[in-house]
Amino acid sequence: MKFDALVQHKAIELIKLSVEMTAAAGSGHPTSAASLAHLVTVLMYHQMRHDPARPEDPRSDRLVLSEGHACPIVYAAASDLGILIGKDSRRRHPMCWDDAMSLRAIGSPVDGHPNPAEGFPFFDAATGSLGQGLSIAAGLAAAARLDGIAKRIYCLIGDGESREGQIWEAIDFIADYRLTAVCPIFNCNTLGQSDCVSVQQSPQVTAAKLHAAGFDVRIIDGHCPGDILDALQDHARHASTAGKAPLAIVAKTVKGWGAPTMQGGGLHGKPMSGEKLAQVLSELDEASHQIGPLPAPADLHPPKINTRMPVSQPLEPLPGFEEAVRAAGLEKALSEGKMATRKAYGVALQALGHANGQVVALDGDVRNSTFSEGFFQDPELTRRFFECRIAEQNMVSCAAGLAAAGKIPFVSSFGKFLTRAYDQVEMALIGR
Repeated sequence: MKFDALVQHKAIELIKLSVEMTAAAGSGHPTSAASLAHLVTVLMYHQMRHDPARPEDPRSDRLVLSEGHACPIVYAAASDLGILIGKDSRRRHPMCWDDAMSLRAIGSPVDGHPNPAEGFPFFDAATGSLGQGLSIAAGLAAAARLDGIAKRIYCLIGDGESREGQIWEAIDFIADYRLTAVCPIFNCNTLGQSDCVSVQQSPQVTAAKLHAAGFDVRIIDGHCPGDILDALQDHARHASTAGKAPLAIVAKTVKGWGAPTMQGGGLHGKPMSGEKLAQVLSELDEASHQIGPLPAPADLHPPKINTRMPVSQPLEPLPGFEEAVRAAGLEKALSEGKMATRKAYGVALQALGHANGQVVALDGDVRNSTFSEGFFQDPELTRRFFECRIAEQNMVSCAAGLAAAGKIPFVSSFGKFLTRAYDQVEMALIGR
């Protein structure tokens, strides 16, 4: 089929650039990138609705790379598509080969892991501290639902990474809220950094876990363009049909696909150099030759964005604290000096929710102790409240996704519980 051949040739082209840019940097993860090549090609060139000239467009479909170390494959596609990059939004330029070859250089927008703050706005948040991406994707989907934007959020997750408990916190949250816009894609290449992944992270066991959590699951060959397209189109139907369960994709892949020289254990995070680099590029050329001639016309391009931006809500006057306390019926406690600070927090949070429609609240099953319950119980605010239950790491990363989509999230829990999410807070700060 023409589509299959187009994707195969493009995937090899992107793998070659991934190998070359990591070789130039003397650092990076070309084997992980190669395992994602076909998935990224079908997504970025055919399935995702996005505009390379406006990578941060809030109406566009989004891609969250939870296994952030595999970012060279996305950078390769971005340089081919001419996706705009640059820290200064007024001076961005289409990404090109020279930018790709600046991978990991000081001052380059092409960072060693996804980070919009460094000048790559195609990504919404910093990732790379493993296990956090699916929670961010859930936050982006929750924000899109609040805004009435029918966009899809794709999240690429490593099989070794899926051992992280936060992945399954996010799976539960997505199932709870039926965030069908999220498409978790598990990249099952069977190899971690130091060894093969556990059988607990095998495609069959991963699929069984997802099914038990309430997901529909598609197990596919992650290097077969037709399989990938069918699964992604199935997800699109789920995302647009009321009452459907969320859908996840489990993709069987090969780490270092296309080049036997960079396959097998012990090559994670090791760029090619010297004779090995030449051999890998030669093997990729041979793989391309085996596919046959490039079909003409050779055209792959992302579909256009066809959704509208919602009308922004005007800000309301913010009441004074005493006025807010009276509205909450707590003036007696305040006048007697018996108002706990957490009650004051709840009063302020509710008042802020009424003043600004972008304010959202998240809590970890302690809303009657943090007093965020005033927000939850308010009929005008309750749809902007997210009960994350006892899963603080997911809650904080979900808040990061909401923030990346323009919301102003307030996360409420006990201080001791939130120390579990220090890493998640730090990653959100790195991505600004």
